[in-house]
Amino acid sequence: MGLSASWRAALAAGAVNLVLGANLPYLPVWMERAAGMSGAEIAGASTLAILIRIFAGPLTAGIAQDHGLRGTLAAVMAIALGGYVLLFPDTPRAVDFFLCVVIYSAMNVMGPLFEAVLVFGTRNGRPDYGEGRAIASAAFVIANLAGGAILGAWGPDWVLVYLIAACVVAAIAPLFTKQGARAAVARRPLISTFTDSFTLYRIPGVFVYLLAAALIQASHGAYYAFASNIWIAQGIDGSHIGALWAIGVAAEILLLLVSRQLLKNMNYYTMLWIGGLGALIRWTAAGFVLPVEAVYVFQTLHAASFAMTHIGTMRFLQAALPDDKLSLAYSANGALIFGPAMAVTGLAAGLAYDALAPGGIEAQTKLYWLMVVIILAGLALTWRATRQPIHPVSQP
Repeated sequence: MGLSASWRAALAAGAVNLVLGANLPYLPVWMERAAGMSGAEIAGASTLAILIRIFAGPLTAGIAQDHGLRGTLAAVMAIALGGYVLLFPDTPRAVDFFLCVVIYSAMNVMGPLFEAVLVFGTRNGRPDYGEGRAIASAAFVIANLAGGAILGAWGPDWVLVYLIAACVVAAIAPLFTKQGARAAVARRPLISTFTDSFTLYRIPGVFVYLLAAALIQASHGAYYAFASNIWIAQGIDGSHIGALWAIGVAAEILLLLVSRQLLKNMNYYTMLWIGGLGALIRWTAAGFVLPVEAVYVFQTLHAASFAMTHIGTMRFLQAALPDDKLSLAYSANGALIFGPAMAVTGLAAGLAYDALAPGGIEAQTKLYWLMVVIILAGLALTWRATRQPIHPVSQP
């Protein structure tokens, strides 16, 4: 008996995460160690990709609506695969930079696509959506660990070999998922996304909360771009680096699994305070050169800085907006608030990484204190948001 549609969707999402889970921590290492890129170039590639997402997101959703979801996801993965393959020849650094922009752009648009594959493919079977999402998250952790082990044993070029192999699987797996899913991806013209979104942001209390959450999330810009590079310079080996990334994701998953019971009576403003204060502690500590055992401890704060902020934002939007506006709000936040905030902080982190480099690792870790400034701004906006509470909508 063949695999069910639900299992095929879950395995396709897992295949995509086998790429995402190694690309996020280790492509910046390849860019610095193998391609010789500066911190500004590393951060600039991801920053440009975030800005491209503003236009590429609605465009990709439209293609999925017109031509089917599984083919669109497979095509995006094939584009990423082409980028990885072309990085291997001894090409000029400018070409490598362009290819990394392409890869990061593909990573940014594939997230909503594989989520839609799960939503559509697990509607009427097991695993259900939650179980399928857990499988995808487990694949992400496996990629963290595998990439770190490969980096430690053979170096960054072999991480690229892993990414190519994983991307081949991820480009094929979606083709075996259920055809259709056009209703699973919301298609909105770009102009409509802008105009309708600004209408939502005019609701009292909405914009200030979302901007506060965006700044807290954007404080991860230095972490996503340079954590692995800094740990390598500190002398932490690849296996530990993989485990450090994995423990942060595991803490996030654990909080998400228990959030229904643990957080059921917690206010979304309180969640934002916890997320911001967790990030403040995390990035303040990261500014010091810590023993690896301490780094493991502070990595668990990812459950606060990322997951708690994310849960609070989702609950806030569900309380603030009617159901028919939520799809727009989710896509608009990524494109118009969260994305640009992450782009700015990521680029600032890249410039700081280069400026601090002459001082060695003792100075370079201080780039995390730039993220502390971002967090303080986010906490100030959180305080303002609590002074301007929304009136929850009553759903029909």
